[in-house]
Amino acid sequence: MNKFVVASFTIGLVLSAAGSGATKEQHLLMSQQLAPDFRLEEIAPNIYAFISNNTTRSCEDGNTTVIITGEGVAVVDAPSTYLSEQHLAEIRKLTNKPVVYLINTHFHPDHVFGNHVYKDAFPGLHIIAQDYTKTEADRRNPYVLAHYQGPGGAMVLDSVRKQAETGIDLATGKPLEGYDRIHAKLDYAECTPHFAAAARTRLVSPDMTYSESLTMTLGGTVIKLMHFEGHTLGDTVVYLPQTNILITGDLVIAPVPYGGDDITEKWIGSLETLMAMHASVIVPGHGEVEFDNGYMQLEHDLLNSLMAQAYAAATHDDISAQFKKSLDLSSFKAKIVGNDPDLDWAWRNLFIGDAADRAFDIARGAVGG
Repeated sequence: MNKFVVASFTIGLVLSAAGSGATKEQHLLMSQQLAPDFRLEEIAPNIYAFISNNTTRSCEDGNTTVIITGEGVAVVDAPSTYLSEQHLAEIRKLTNKPVVYLINTHFHPDHVFGNHVYKDAFPGLHIIAQDYTKTEADRRNPYVLAHYQGPGGAMVLDSVRKQAETGIDLATGKPLEGYDRIHAKLDYAECTPHFAAAARTRLVSPDMTYSESLTMTLGGTVIKLMHFEGHTLGDTVVYLPQTNILITGDLVIAPVPYGGDDITEKWIGSLETLMAMHASVIVPGHGEVEFDNGYMQLEHDLLNSLMAQAYAAATHDDISAQFKKSLDLSSFKAKIVGNDPDLDWAWRNLFIGDAADRAFDIARGAVGG
């Protein structure tokens, strides 16, 4: 379980660790827990990652990366209003330079709902996304935001509250058992401020788009945007060649991938391409900063096994329910989940069911892969 730990390290220690060849464990120790919801980690001089602590919750937020230059700031991804407001306050402590670019890696709300926070603070900034991402954000997100706002949002949050207080799964009417009961209470505590902040949220669409690639230079820092497919059809990966830093968006989700209905089979090949870049630092869309390809390889192999089994099942005229019963990802679950009840909850609720349905639909040609 994630816990709020007040860091005793100063920003000076964090600065000295960045770019010094420190291990992953040293980076974690020297990061700053600025709030219950996120930490600040400097991953190279003037390049920071806000790491969200709610990856295994129902109200999750993506990570944010901040690139500070002498001519201004580039920010990658803006999660919920609740977190983006806090992130911006911390950025102002790091620099008085304006945010010039905000890059959305894909259209999902946990990466774009905070766009308005930056646009309000810096009216001249440009919000950049791949073409498909802008189209889908404009089409889908008004309906998603309605889920959080007004009477609809109040109803959803009340349902989360009732489930937490009664211990009854409102979907099945059955009592929640073991860690599921604990998780329901954590969900309510962490979703409450998100729903409250949603009242202040308004959608701001990208005003700059690109098709396959875009290279920018800001204050001497080269920022390369590259189009991939996998988590969605419009994933943006940001690469900083001078520091060999890769910002992957949700092509990399840790510690447990998400199995949402946008994923495609091309995710596997995209991960192969990213691993071939041999980045020194990898900032995932969710989860801890990585310093080698280890987790990407594990995620790749998991998805590869899932798809291989889905194709085999589709060839034998299985139905989705039969496929789910026969699907065996136990070796991957052992590596990803271990004995952690929080990760087990995430595996069951955020990955396996949706991912199995999607993989089977792709394999039998019901959806594009």
